[in-house]
Amino acid sequence: MKRFCLLLVLVISLAGCTNPEPNAFEYKGSKVGDHTAVIAIASSLPLRKCYRSVELQTKKRPYGLTVRYEDPGMERAEQERLAIQNAATYFILILNAEIVRFAFPNRTYAFSRPEMEAWFGTDLSAIRHDGELQQMMNDHFEKTGPPDSYFRQV
Repeated sequence: MKRFCLLLVLVISLAGCTNPEPNAFEYKGSKVGDHTAVIAIASSLPLRKCYRSVELQTKKRPYGLTVRYEDPGMERAEQERLAIQNAATYFILILNAEIVRFAFPNRTYAFSRPEMEAWFGTDLSAIRHDGELQQMMNDHFEKTGPPDSYFRQV
């Protein structure tokens, strides 16, 4: 009985140590050719519930990826904001990503690293964690207005 109780306490303790919220920043420094990292990132970002597949362009430059999604069933402005956030995250985490595309049933968004870095006014690879990204996004949208301002300027 003592062993059973000890085992039960151990199992409960270990269960409490699991991280239910995936952390994409664990993959910082990855490359486009690392399909495991790219898929893990897609599975941990906003819009992960409607993630369907990913295609990698690794043979020639510009290196990039296309993430395919089902319809997220949300307002266009929110979809655009999350697409910008996800693209920025890919540029932060995947060192050689130059192009990121998100294909939804009703539209496709394409982002390039130079355009996005110019829009934010920063080298995205210098961002160290999600909180820093969130702060940068909030500050920028406060200055520029809604997410469609990105698509008007780029």
